[in-house]
Amino acid sequence: MLKGKTALITGANGGIGKSILDLLLKNNANIICLIRKSDKKFINNIKKLNKNIKIIISDITNEEELKTQINNTFLKKKKLDILINNAGKASGSIMEMTSQKNLKEIFDVNFFSQIRLTQLVLKYLKNSKGSSIINIGSLSAKIADRGTLSYGCSKLALMHATKIMANEFSNYKIRVNGICPNVVNTRMSKMMDERSKEKFISRSFLKRTCDTKEIANLILFLCSKNSTYINGQIIYMDGGMDC
Repeated sequence: MLKGKTALITGANGGIGKSILDLLLKNNANIICLIRKSDKKFINNIKKLNKNIKIIISDITNEEELKTQINNTFLKKKKLDILINNAGKASGSIMEMTSQKNLKEIFDVNFFSQIRLTQLVLKYLKNSKGSSIINIGSLSAKIADRGTLSYGCSKLALMHATKIMANEFSNYKIRVNGICPNVVNTRMSKMMDERSKEKFISRSFLKRTCDTKEIANLILFLCSKNSTYINGQIIYMDGGMDC
Protein backbone atom coordinates (compact mmCIF):
# COMPACT_ATOMS: atom_id res chain seq x y z
CA MET A 1 0.00 0.00 0.00
CA LEU A 2 2.90 2.39 0.75
CA LYS A 3 5.52 1.09 -1.66
CA GLY A 4 8.02 3.79 -2.54
CA LYS A 5 6.76 6.05 0.26
CA THR A 6 9.03 7.35 3.03
CA ALA A 7 7.67 7.88 6.53
CA LEU A 8 9.30 9.71 9.43
CA ILE A 9 8.09 8.45 12.82
CA THR A 10 9.04 10.20 16.04
CA GLY A 11 9.09 8.20 19.25
CA ALA A 12 9.44 5.09 17.10
CA ASN A 13 10.79 2.96 19.95
CA GLY A 14 7.76 3.52 22.20
CA GLY A 15 4.66 1.34 22.40
CA ILE A 16 2.60 3.20 19.80
CA GLY A 17 5.68 3.96 17.69
CA LYS A 18 6.66 0.31 17.38
CA SER A 19 3.20 -0.69 16.21
CA ILE A 20 3.21 2.09 13.61
CA LEU A 21 6.68 1.06 12.47
CA ASP A 22 5.72 -2.63 12.13
CA LEU A 23 2.55 -1.94 10.15
CA LEU A 24 4.10 0.60 7.79
CA LEU A 25 6.98 -1.81 7.13
CA LYS A 26 4.50 -4.56 6.30
CA ASN A 27 3.02 -2.15 3.77
CA ASN A 28 6.43 -1.61 2.14
CA ALA A 29 7.18 1.91 3.35
CA ASN A 30 10.72 3.19 3.83
CA ILE A 31 11.09 4.29 7.45
CA ILE A 32 13.04 6.99 9.23
CA CYS A 33 12.90 6.48 13.01
CA LEU A 34 13.54 9.45 15.26
CA ILE A 35 14.33 8.45 18.85
CA ARG A 36 15.49 10.63 21.72
CA LYS A 37 18.46 8.54 22.86
CA SER A 38 20.29 5.39 21.91
CA ASP A 39 18.22 2.25 22.49
CA LYS A 40 20.40 -0.82 21.90
CA LYS A 41 17.56 -3.34 21.99
CA PHE A 42 15.49 -1.34 19.54
CA ILE A 43 18.44 -0.67 17.21
CA ASN A 44 19.46 -4.34 17.19
CA ASN A 45 15.91 -5.40 16.35
CA ILE A 46 15.82 -2.89 13.51
CA LYS A 47 19.07 -4.28 12.08
CA LYS A 48 17.62 -7.81 12.15
CA LEU A 49 14.69 -6.66 10.02
CA ASN A 50 17.16 -5.94 7.20
CA LYS A 51 14.84 -3.31 5.79
CA ASN A 52 15.33 0.18 4.45
CA ILE A 53 15.19 1.83 7.87
CA LYS A 54 17.21 4.81 9.02
CA ILE A 55 17.54 5.78 12.67
CA ILE A 56 18.01 9.36 13.84
CA ILE A 57 19.05 9.79 17.47
CA SER A 58 18.16 13.29 18.57
CA ASP A 59 16.44 15.09 21.40
CA ILE A 60 13.59 16.88 19.62
CA THR A 61 13.72 19.69 22.17
CA ASN A 62 17.30 20.49 21.11
CA GLU A 63 16.63 22.79 18.18
CA GLU A 64 20.14 22.95 16.72
CA GLU A 65 20.80 19.22 17.09
CA LEU A 66 17.46 18.36 15.49
CA LYS A 67 18.06 20.76 12.60
CA THR A 68 21.49 19.27 11.92
CA GLN A 69 20.21 15.68 12.04
CA ILE A 70 17.29 16.42 9.71
CA ASN A 71 19.50 18.27 7.22
CA ASN A 72 22.00 15.39 7.20
CA THR A 73 19.25 12.82 6.73
CA PHE A 74 17.84 14.59 3.69
CA LEU A 75 21.13 15.51 2.02
CA LYS A 76 20.47 12.98 -0.74
CA LYS A 77 16.83 12.12 -0.27
CA LYS A 78 14.90 15.32 -0.91
CA LYS A 79 11.40 13.93 -0.47
CA LEU A 80 9.25 12.89 2.49
CA ASP A 81 5.76 11.45 2.10
CA ILE A 82 4.56 10.86 5.66
CA LEU A 83 5.30 12.57 8.97
CA ILE A 84 3.96 11.00 12.15
CA ASN A 85 4.43 13.26 15.19
CA ASN A 86 4.13 10.55 17.81
CA ALA A 87 6.75 11.51 20.43
CA GLY A 88 5.33 12.79 23.68
CA LYS A 89 5.83 13.13 27.39
CA ALA A 90 3.30 12.46 30.14
CA SER A 91 2.72 14.58 33.21
CA GLY A 92 0.12 14.75 35.96
CA SER A 93 -0.50 17.18 38.80
CA ILE A 94 -3.28 19.48 39.90
CA MET A 95 -2.98 23.11 38.83
CA GLU A 96 -1.90 24.54 42.18
CA MET A 97 0.95 22.02 42.28
CA THR A 98 2.03 22.49 38.64
CA SER A 99 5.20 24.53 38.28
CA GLN A 100 6.04 26.82 35.40
CA LYS A 101 9.05 24.62 34.77
CA ASN A 102 6.80 21.59 34.32
CA LEU A 103 4.44 23.46 32.00
CA LYS A 104 7.29 24.66 29.81
CA GLU A 105 8.94 21.23 29.73
CA ILE A 106 5.77 19.39 28.71
CA PHE A 107 4.81 22.01 26.12
CA ASP A 108 8.32 21.91 24.68
CA VAL A 109 8.08 18.15 24.06
CA ASN A 110 4.40 17.81 23.18
CA PHE A 111 3.83 21.01 21.23
CA PHE A 112 6.78 23.26 20.37
CA SER A 113 9.01 20.39 19.22
CA GLN A 114 6.24 18.97 17.01
CA ILE A 115 5.83 22.34 15.32
CA ARG A 116 9.59 22.77 15.00
CA LEU A 117 10.07 19.36 13.35
CA THR A 118 7.15 19.92 10.99
CA GLN A 119 8.67 23.23 9.91
CA LEU A 120 12.04 21.55 9.31
CA VAL A 121 10.66 18.81 7.04
CA LEU A 122 7.94 20.83 5.32
CA LYS A 123 10.07 21.52 2.25
CA TYR A 124 10.56 17.76 1.79
CA LEU A 125 6.85 17.06 2.24
CA LYS A 126 6.17 19.66 -0.47
CA ASN A 127 8.24 17.58 -2.89
CA SER A 128 5.91 14.62 -2.48
CA LYS A 129 2.62 14.11 -4.27
CA GLY A 130 -0.16 13.71 -1.74
CA SER A 131 1.89 13.74 1.46
CA SER A 132 0.34 13.37 4.89
CA ILE A 133 1.01 14.53 8.44
CA ILE A 134 -0.53 12.75 11.42
CA ASN A 135 -0.27 14.26 14.89
CA ILE A 136 -0.85 12.05 17.90
CA GLY A 137 -2.83 13.76 20.63
CA SER A 138 -4.75 12.42 23.59
CA LEU A 139 -8.28 12.21 24.93
CA SER A 140 -6.95 14.53 27.64
CA ALA A 141 -7.22 17.29 25.03
CA LYS A 142 -11.01 16.87 25.15
CA ILE A 143 -11.76 16.04 28.77
CA ALA A 144 -10.87 18.61 31.44
CA ASP A 145 -9.97 16.04 34.06
CA ARG A 146 -8.18 16.92 37.28
CA GLY A 147 -4.41 16.72 37.15
CA THR A 148 -4.08 17.03 33.36
CA LEU A 149 -3.19 20.72 33.04
CA SER A 150 0.26 20.36 31.45
CA TYR A 151 -0.38 17.26 29.37
CA GLY A 152 -3.96 18.00 28.31
CA CYS A 153 -3.30 21.61 27.34
CA SER A 154 -0.17 20.69 25.36
CA LYS A 155 -2.11 18.07 23.40
CA LEU A 156 -5.04 20.43 22.86
CA ALA A 157 -2.63 23.02 21.46
CA LEU A 158 -1.24 20.41 19.06
CA MET A 159 -4.73 19.48 17.88
CA HIS A 160 -5.64 23.13 17.24
CA ALA A 161 -2.37 23.50 15.32
CA THR A 162 -3.37 20.41 13.32
CA LYS A 163 -6.43 22.28 12.04
CA ILE A 164 -4.35 25.33 11.14
CA MET A 165 -1.74 23.22 9.36
CA ALA A 166 -4.46 21.41 7.41
CA ASN A 167 -5.76 24.77 6.24
CA GLU A 168 -2.40 26.31 5.36
CA PHE A 169 -0.77 23.21 3.89
CA SER A 170 -3.71 22.44 1.61
CA ASN A 171 -2.01 24.81 -0.84
CA TYR A 172 0.76 22.21 -1.09
CA LYS A 173 -1.62 19.20 -1.28
CA ILE A 174 -0.45 18.09 2.18
CA ARG A 175 -3.16 16.60 4.39
CA VAL A 176 -2.94 16.97 8.17
CA ASN A 177 -5.00 14.98 10.68
CA GLY A 178 -4.89 14.25 14.40
CA ILE A 179 -5.65 11.19 16.49
CA CYS A 180 -6.66 11.41 20.16
CA PRO A 181 -6.76 7.95 21.76
CA ASN A 182 -8.16 6.98 25.13
CA VAL A 183 -5.85 5.20 27.59
CA VAL A 184 -3.45 3.09 25.51
CA ASN A 185 -1.83 -0.06 26.85
CA THR A 186 1.75 1.25 26.85
CA ARG A 187 4.55 1.96 29.29
CA MET A 188 3.38 5.57 29.51
CA SER A 189 -0.11 4.54 30.65
CA LYS A 190 1.44 2.58 33.51
CA MET A 191 2.64 5.91 34.91
CA MET A 192 -0.95 7.15 35.17
CA ASP A 193 -2.79 7.34 38.47
CA GLU A 194 -4.86 4.13 38.61
CA ARG A 195 -8.01 5.93 39.67
CA SER A 196 -7.74 8.38 36.78
CA LYS A 197 -7.01 5.55 34.34
CA GLU A 198 -10.07 3.58 35.43
CA LYS A 199 -12.19 6.72 35.16
CA PHE A 200 -11.24 7.19 31.51
CA ILE A 201 -11.81 3.51 30.71
CA SER A 202 -15.14 3.27 32.54
CA ARG A 203 -16.52 6.27 30.61
CA SER A 204 -15.85 4.46 27.35
CA PHE A 205 -18.70 2.38 25.93
CA LEU A 206 -16.23 -0.41 25.18
CA LYS A 207 -14.84 -0.39 28.76
CA ARG A 208 -11.26 -1.17 27.72
CA THR A 209 -7.97 0.41 26.79
CA CYS A 210 -7.05 1.28 23.22
CA ASP A 211 -4.56 -1.09 21.61
CA THR A 212 -1.48 0.29 19.86
CA LYS A 213 -2.28 -1.79 16.76
CA GLU A 214 -5.67 -0.10 16.49
CA ILE A 215 -3.94 3.27 16.35
CA ALA A 216 -1.47 1.98 13.76
CA ASN A 217 -4.34 0.72 11.58
CA LEU A 218 -5.95 4.16 11.58
CA ILE A 219 -2.62 5.81 10.77
CA LEU A 220 -2.09 3.47 7.83
CA PHE A 221 -5.51 4.47 6.50
CA LEU A 222 -4.87 8.20 7.01
CA CYS A 223 -1.56 8.16 5.14
CA SER A 224 -2.82 5.99 2.28
CA LYS A 225 -4.70 6.75 -0.95
CA ASN A 226 -7.86 5.47 0.74
CA SER A 227 -8.26 8.71 2.71
CA THR A 228 -7.44 11.43 0.18
CA TYR A 229 -10.46 13.58 1.15
CA ILE A 230 -9.92 13.35 4.91
CA ASN A 231 -8.16 16.48 6.06
CA GLY A 232 -8.10 18.64 9.19
CA GLN A 233 -9.88 16.01 11.25
CA ILE A 234 -9.33 15.25 14.94
CA ILE A 235 -10.32 11.62 15.39
CA TYR A 236 -11.11 10.61 18.95
CA MET A 237 -10.35 6.94 19.50
CA ASP A 238 -12.24 6.90 22.79
CA GLY A 239 -14.16 3.64 22.42
CA GLY A 240 -17.36 5.66 22.44
CA MET A 241 -18.15 8.43 24.91
CA ASP A 242 -21.04 10.79 25.61
CA CYS A 243 -18.77 13.84 25.78
